[in-house]
Amino acid sequence: MKLSPLALSIAAASLCVAQVNAAGINSSTDEAQLTNVTVSSQAQVGSAVSASMGTVVAEQIEQRPISRAGEVLETVPGLIVTQHSGEGKANQYFLRGFNLDHGTDFATFIDGMPVNMRTHGHGQGYTDINFIIPEMIESLDYKKGPYYASEGDFANAGAVRLHSREQLDNNLVKLGIGEHGYQRLLVAGGNELENGNNLLAAFDTSRYDGPWKVAQNQEKYSALLKYTFGDSVNGGSVTAMAYQNDWTATDQLPQRFVDNGGDRFDSLDKDPGGKTHRRSLSYQGWNDFAGRELKTNAYLIDYGLKLYANHTYAIDQANGDEFRQHDERKILGGSALLDLYNGDQSQWQAGFDVRHDRISDVGLAGTQGRVIYERRVRHRVEETGLGLFVQNNYQWNDALRTQVGARFDYLSAIVDNRLTGNNSGESDTRVSPKFNLIYQLADNTHVFANYGQGFHSNDARGFAEKDATPMVQSEGADLGLQTQLNNDLQLAVSLWWLTLDSELIFVGDDGTTEASDKSERRGLEASVFWQANNWLIIDSDLAFSRARLKPKGEKEQHIPGAVEQVFSLGMTIDGLGPWDAGLRLRHFGKFALNEDNSKKADAVTLLNAQANYQVNQALELGLELINITDEEGNDITYLYESRLPGETVPAGAEGIEDVHFHPVEPRMVRANLTYQF
Repeated sequence: MKLSPLALSIAAASLCVAQVNAAGINSSTDEAQLTNVTVSSQAQVGSAVSASMGTVVAEQIEQRPISRAGEVLETVPGLIVTQHSGEGKANQYFLRGFNLDHGTDFATFIDGMPVNMRTHGHGQGYTDINFIIPEMIESLDYKKGPYYASEGDFANAGAVRLHSREQLDNNLVKLGIGEHGYQRLLVAGGNELENGNNLLAAFDTSRYDGPWKVAQNQEKYSALLKYTFGDSVNGGSVTAMAYQNDWTATDQLPQRFVDNGGDRFDSLDKDPGGKTHRRSLSYQGWNDFAGRELKTNAYLIDYGLKLYANHTYAIDQANGDEFRQHDERKILGGSALLDLYNGDQSQWQAGFDVRHDRISDVGLAGTQGRVIYERRVRHRVEETGLGLFVQNNYQWNDALRTQVGARFDYLSAIVDNRLTGNNSGESDTRVSPKFNLIYQLADNTHVFANYGQGFHSNDARGFAEKDATPMVQSEGADLGLQTQLNNDLQLAVSLWWLTLDSELIFVGDDGTTEASDKSERRGLEASVFWQANNWLIIDSDLAFSRARLKPKGEKEQHIPGAVEQVFSLGMTIDGLGPWDAGLRLRHFGKFALNEDNSKKADAVTLLNAQANYQVNQALELGLELINITDEEGNDITYLYESRLPGETVPAGAEGIEDVHFHPVEPRMVRANLTYQF
């Protein structure tokens, strides 16, 4: 059976056994971009180095029902994306036994720019990708584990690099409408200029109230302007992005409130929500440098957030527990990768990345009705990170190759306490070895062995003022297999292990994280791709993990919030005349809410679908069904103490320990119309 182009793209992305076009441009730093993808039984120097990496192309994203921008990342096998406090806040991420909170231990980039925020007002590694326009994503590369020399801070569970489009086949206008006040308008177009260069522009705006008793009143605006010049040997692109989002949020609720007759979609404080913006200018270049390929990147980001929340309600019965977290910063940085040597058997690469965060104001304040009555924490921070890496790819014989690398990272911070006037500073360095072995067992079967060390940085306010560890080491290993059983059926399996010297745990009273004990995770992942016939594709991912804290001198403990069972199943229909459709099932199992596992969160299974009908060459109608079964599960569940207004608590206690949750949204229907010209 002949595979369709879409099937070939999905197969190559799922297994990452690909032959890479040497002229590829928008690439991650250690694998060339897949511009012409074909399934290949012969692994090449510089291509896939683990069973836990791959590429997702635009066709895969288009075939998925996506209710929020962050769900683009659910194309990464085993990754779950949820939301616990309004559509303007960063998503909640789960991967490899991690509750990644808003992105700690998972590095995210777009067009070479980092999305994770160091020393952020709402938590270390905060990753808000609500600014992306899903239709403008050309591809994304994912790599799980700390085995890749090009990836530095936060890349422990893994890393993902998104690449925006350079051109569109047609200009388009897309209108969306749905329940609970959902409205969306996307206008995008491109033009090839007389000199052969390309200009692309897109504007996306949406409104959404949600099913909440207190309307979300979300207003979101995203824009992209990209100019691409040159050719595949010497060229580059300049990209400008702008984003703004205002919203009101319904925070998580205590279970006792619902048990006593409260509505799951109600709110105990009408003020949570916020306002955020992100504006950026970036450059990517690829050049022939004395016969060697040189890739460069530079960026400038202006970012701000004002986030109002109330997780514990009224432990302070007089003033209430509402608070504001704020963050204002500029980020300047860049990177470079140079092919030092390309021989028949050996390839040497070296690179660097540098980033400086000038955080003018970050802190926490007590508020009432969004009005500040008490400044609790307020800092100014100058934080700089520098990474240098080198790696060698060596083809020992027709069957065996290795990738060996090392990474050096330097991190420094100067912290000015704006409330006390104290000034402090600290720096740290770390060397992280990387090793990958790839063996071709048969024509269509490869096995992988991977080992590496990595790190995540801690909040600079903690390591500069409290003598905390600036850089927390991780160490991990993978054993994996990828095989193409026949033209229609392919499989990838990996066994993995990962430790962290210090875990970050959610703290309910201020909505952020704090450093905890050493942790250990291990697990099994499997991905299956099957082209059942020329119009039906079925893919599935299964992930089991075991996540434990390891306090010194104590019995190991469960990690609160660590999801240990994840399953997804997808069906894609394409090639039935004017119709195409996608169906996605996503399940994550029960997980521990406390260290002794005496309290657990319930499992959640969601089913989403979409269908599109091509009326004519220019007009397409689409329908999306979100949460088809009307599942009454939770996007997030925590266990901590809170107190309701007027509530009596036991003597000596500040609040009542209870399960707190944010529900998944109920079944809803959305329709869209796309006009291309």
